[in-house]
Amino acid sequence: MTPTTVTRRTVLKGAGALGLGALAARAPAAGAQQQRLPNVVIVFTDDLGWGDLSCYGSTLIRTPVLDAMARRGMRFTDFYSGQPSCTPSRTALLTGRYAPRANLGVVLQPTTQRGLAKHEITMPEYLKTRGYATAHIGKWHLGNPRVNPEWHPMEHGFDRHFGVPYSNDQRPLALYDNRTVIEEPPEQAPLTRRFFEQAIAFMRQHKDEPFFVYLATTQPHAPLAAENANVSRGGIHGDAVEEIDRYMGVLFRELDDLGVRDDTCVIFSSDNGPWFVGSVGGLHGRKIETYEGGQRVPFIIEWPGVVVTRHTYTEPAMNLDVLPTLLDYIGIQPDPTRPFDGRSLLRALRGRRVVDRGDVFYFDDTGPNGTLNAVRRGKWKLHRRRISGPYFTIRQYQPLEEMPQLFNLEADLQERYDVGQRHPDIVDELLERLEQFDAEVRADHAARYPTPA
Repeated sequence: MTPTTVTRRTVLKGAGALGLGALAARAPAAGAQQQRLPNVVIVFTDDLGWGDLSCYGSTLIRTPVLDAMARRGMRFTDFYSGQPSCTPSRTALLTGRYAPRANLGVVLQPTTQRGLAKHEITMPEYLKTRGYATAHIGKWHLGNPRVNPEWHPMEHGFDRHFGVPYSNDQRPLALYDNRTVIEEPPEQAPLTRRFFEQAIAFMRQHKDEPFFVYLATTQPHAPLAAENANVSRGGIHGDAVEEIDRYMGVLFRELDDLGVRDDTCVIFSSDNGPWFVGSVGGLHGRKIETYEGGQRVPFIIEWPGVVVTRHTYTEPAMNLDVLPTLLDYIGIQPDPTRPFDGRSLLRALRGRRVVDRGDVFYFDDTGPNGTLNAVRRGKWKLHRRRISGPYFTIRQYQPLEEMPQLFNLEADLQERYDVGQRHPDIVDELLERLEQFDAEVRADHAARYPTPA
């Protein structure tokens, strides 16, 4: 296909709700017109742990649908969210860039005077340039539209919205149908079902054109809830996860019934590690923290004809890589003024080839716009600081730790034994890289957001 170059001007130019620009209307290359563009469905759970699915080792939570999805596609073992908390991780997924670049490096509260800026280019905005119908279903958490209407999902590339503006424990919680509040507060237990129903209705409506559905569940974030309760050995957390698994089965059956299963890329993941309950699968740390348990998450992709089946990918990858991967396949060139932090994983998905996606950076949720704590390069992970804050008071003795600390993740996945004294050259190299990248991100942020965060 002929690549389409997208800029913010391209996205905003032209007719329609968000207007497809002139470049978007350009015909594909000869021979490509008969090829259907892939539908894309991303199911993004909230606070699902790396060890919460049976295909990731859980012995208490049953997830037969997701286990089968992993067999039909690819399961990643070393997949990271863009940050170990809600708002920054969602920003990374939708923009392909670390959240501090977009002034969203911390979790937003309902009254926060901050949200996703209009000049940031999102996944649905890119896809709309090729004629996609786009829907956001579920949790948003990139700015409260009551504080500023420009932070509504439909101002950022989505044709359809049905969901809540932020986490299910924040108040006042409202349920939106497009731009209209229909319930306040909504009952929590039926939300998973209602979100999947709305996603399916959208797919039915747009089955004859390429569609993009971003379905972000509110579960298993606390307060935990499920309509079908007391069925899981994993307690109410397990009930919530098993309910999501069942509705994934409903979604796959609908794709079959619509006759578009073979034309659809389905992705399943989580925004970060688990909060106070849930499994990190033997890793150290939890949500908010930049230990592996806070940021390493499940990631499963099924994409018939593109993704190899029954394969486990063990190299590092991140949710920032999803957008570059999709654009690489579809043939859309990203805006050159906003280079991605993510890398295309298409070669890995297609042929079991390793993609060196570069260093993995770990920002935490402190300070005005997040703080860079750690970096992973291959088997090495260097921490230069630990998170300290209101979430995990067990870190009260943090000042006594000797930093930086270097861990060999191949030998010590729990990050228990600092080997920095044995490898001072690696420590120096990674410290320099941390400082360099931190300065780059801060400079980029300052150039685009001159007002202090």
